[in-house]
Amino acid sequence: MEKGRLKHAQRSLDAVTDTGALTDRFGRTMTYLRVSVTDRCNHRCTYCAPSEDKFTLKKREEILNFKEIVRVVRLMVGMGVKKVRLTGGEPLVRKDVDRLVGMLSELGGIEDLSMTTNATLLKRYARSLSQNGLNRINISLDTLDPDRFRMVSGGGELEPVLDGIDEALKEGLTPIKINTVVMRGLNEDELAAILDFAAAKDLTVRFIEFMPMRDGVDWEALYIPIKEILKREEIKERVDTGAVPDKDSTAAYSLPLKSGRGKVGFISPMSNRFCDGCNRLRLTSDGKLRSCLPADMDVDLRSALRSGGTDEELAALIRRAVLLKPESGEYNFDKEGRNRSMIHIGG
Repeated sequence: MEKGRLKHAQRSLDAVTDTGALTDRFGRTMTYLRVSVTDRCNHRCTYCAPSEDKFTLKKREEILNFKEIVRVVRLMVGMGVKKVRLTGGEPLVRKDVDRLVGMLSELGGIEDLSMTTNATLLKRYARSLSQNGLNRINISLDTLDPDRFRMVSGGGELEPVLDGIDEALKEGLTPIKINTVVMRGLNEDELAAILDFAAAKDLTVRFIEFMPMRDGVDWEALYIPIKEILKREEIKERVDTGAVPDKDSTAAYSLPLKSGRGKVGFISPMSNRFCDGCNRLRLTSDGKLRSCLPADMDVDLRSALRSGGTDEELAALIRRAVLLKPESGEYNFDKEGRNRSMIHIGG
């Protein structure tokens, strides 16, 4: 089936032009770009990093430099991209990433410049990120228990993350969204506590279904559908499940907390697909443009960037990636997950 889609997309390439919105074959317009700045991370989370025998970092020369990243983003902003999020790996382990934030901010045309981080280094960088033009922060936080945090993160410490959240609030990197991947048997008993933590700080929590996005993990054993979470009494005590959901253009919908402070979002890529509204593209740290998270149909931009490719040639490659975007993503439902892990794609 995927080969047929690829052939159909290839036949459409003759129609590629260098102006106009980035609209795919199904009428969806791409306005959101996630940029992975590194495949390195100071955590080894259960759902992201591959097994040790398959974990190979990219060489330094394989990773896009800041000038190359800015060039791609500049072109894509000119083609209608309005939201840019920096991801990793862990973006704050990339040297001078705050300078990259400033370079992107100076481009103009980006309405929302954000970052997803595990927050371990955020206390150190929050002020500089804010001063350089970062609008807001998403923070990965799956547990509030220090021992469990070490287990889930592969040895990380919880306290620096909590300090980073406080510093981000102080520096105005808001609204802060806490991303919690819900895992059966690991953190499902903490969801109410995480909601209480968010309400106390006026944050938004987003509960995310576990996805088969790394090798060597039995994702079915960890997976809990969002609809099951919403039926739990401790959740219904805290969430106004009768309210009209506030739905964004793609993945999430949110409900207010009964406390009146903060809200909770739900992202259900497995049980309630949102492909029909997908507006995002992903630039990997090694310069591949990916139009669908679970679909291995990357377009290489790095070669063009480093071989003297013109802006017009790069624009054509960007449009090629958009035309390759499938109508819907197909996750690998094998128990051991995917061959290419999330850390290599970017969050």
